[in-house]
Amino acid sequence: MVPDVFYFNPTCELAVANGSFSYMPPRLLRGFERDCSILPFVFGKSGDFVLTEEAPSKEFTIRLKDTGFEMPEFCQLQELISGKTETIGTILPWGWSPAAHFYLKDLKEKCSPEFRESPVFSWKDEQKTLFERITSLDFLTLFLKQNPLDFLIGPELAGTKVTAIEEIEKLLNNQFPLVLKAPVSSSGRGIQIIRKPKLNTSNRQWISGILNHQKYLIAEPFLDKAVDFSFQFKISNNETEYLGYSVFETNTNGQYQSTLIHPEINQTISVEMNSKIGETALLLKEALKNSVYAKWHRGFLGIDAMIYSETGGLKIQPCIEINSRMNMGILSKKIENIIHNDSSGKFELFYGSNGEFRKFVNEKEQTNSLKMKNGKLSSGFLSLVEADGNKQFGAYIEVGTAK
Repeated sequence: MVPDVFYFNPTCELAVANGSFSYMPPRLLRGFERDCSILPFVFGKSGDFVLTEEAPSKEFTIRLKDTGFEMPEFCQLQELISGKTETIGTILPWGWSPAAHFYLKDLKEKCSPEFRESPVFSWKDEQKTLFERITSLDFLTLFLKQNPLDFLIGPELAGTKVTAIEEIEKLLNNQFPLVLKAPVSSSGRGIQIIRKPKLNTSNRQWISGILNHQKYLIAEPFLDKAVDFSFQFKISNNETEYLGYSVFETNTNGQYQSTLIHPEINQTISVEMNSKIGETALLLKEALKNSVYAKWHRGFLGIDAMIYSETGGLKIQPCIEINSRMNMGILSKKIENIIHNDSSGKFELFYGSNGEFRKFVNEKEQTNSLKMKNGKLSSGFLSLVEADGNKQFGAYIEVGTAK
């Protein structure tokens, strides 16, 4: 079996916005990429490779395997280039960018003919547009025009492109709070919620900074959110596959916090609304087939969406933004394969001071030990990143809530 290679670069959007082949993320984000570099093991199978500067201990990988994960091998980039394997099927970074292509350029020489012929084998200017919110907005606008369904958001609430502070002030005369979004950002970053009808000095400075560097913003009405969720797809040369949806949690500013495992969504919304999510997913799948995403992207793709409250009941905002990359939602869907069907919980990221993750993991493992049922994880705490050294970042799952 020809191995695939996985590479964790969650700062890919920042690299795309920067455009340089030599882009270097800010120090803190480099720490996140380094500390959590093994996370793509969730997608791998035996024989695959995950790139990391420091492989986890054998004890840790055995623990993950015993929990149900099919473990790939961890190695440094130079090991693969120097001959650890002669051929590679596909390289699967978290997301493609000019910097990722430059970093992996020598490894690409070993890839399969199929991967060489795919649109992601080399960087093209058109691929940058896939990471821009205006492309997501254009997709949504056309989608709503083609699917004028009463349970979907009205086109007047979909959002608009603004290029000047005066345009934002005009919008605030009619509606607030107002959500402003930078053209390119990730995981809820690059977002500012204007909660009052007048812009303050801080608002103006942030808006001016984005407009000076990225030329425009997306302005959206602030919706009365009931559920944040994400439609998960996989795009290949021959088809667009729907993989299900994931439910996630954000903070008050809309920034990602955690993803639910086996979410009990029917406690929040009706069975009828749940069926409308399925209907929307199939319509999105068809829309993707004829989109720029099917033309220029290959691999996992997430469409962030929302169920929100409007006069008369709940509605679906089917496309808040499109993530042309791996995401924590599809990672959590993969994790669900090892979780018992009667259990639910969360996948969550950790951030603290140097060495704090180790202390956190030690305490959790003592108070919430793992329990298996019929070969599946039924309850307990499991770190997905080895808690060694002075790591500030980590990732873990905690399950056990009975359904």
